[in-house]
Amino acid sequence: MPRVVDVDERRNELAAAAARVIAREGIGGASMREVAAEAGWTTGTLVHYFTNKRDLLRFTLESSLERRRERRTDRAEMTAAEALRDTLVSALPLDDDSTLHWVVTVAFCSQAAGDSELATIQRDAYRSFRASVAGLIEAATGDRSDAALEEAERLITIVDGVALQALFDRDSWPPARQLAALDRGLAG
Repeated sequence: MPRVVDVDERRNELAAAAARVIAREGIGGASMREVAAEAGWTTGTLVHYFTNKRDLLRFTLESSLERRRERRTDRAEMTAAEALRDTLVSALPLDDDSTLHWVVTVAFCSQAAGDSELATIQRDAYRSFRASVAGLIEAATGDRSDAALEEAERLITIVDGVALQALFDRDSWPPARQLAALDRGLAG
């Protein structure tokens, strides 16, 4: 009897392989053949799940963003201030998984410069993150939405700046220093 294949699971497995190839070789190096080999499958298997490289790349970006959202812990038992910090901590490249996400995100930012569909995906992800952070700030401080949105933008700018430095200079930006920089940003 043939084995039943979970299509979503296989697509996610292939997207994870694409993310690893992108992290290692850039988007240009993420050929269908290279991704299939990384996943341990044939190119024929890959094209069964993705019609072309563009389809695979779009799904890889969306999958990476979704995995980041899923990593956020349940914050129901936290105060709003604790949930805010936890949300921002989860956006830093503190471990292998979050570092991979950042490398993929940076690669796609470059690609999105000339691709309106990828740019829209990135823009919408930032808008959603900014709204989430602003909501947590409102809950923590009682600030009105304009002030909370401005503070969210300031804090996300800090996180992004720390993350980019940490990606390219891990020795100077270990997790403890990243967290300290975030905490200074939260304090002031």
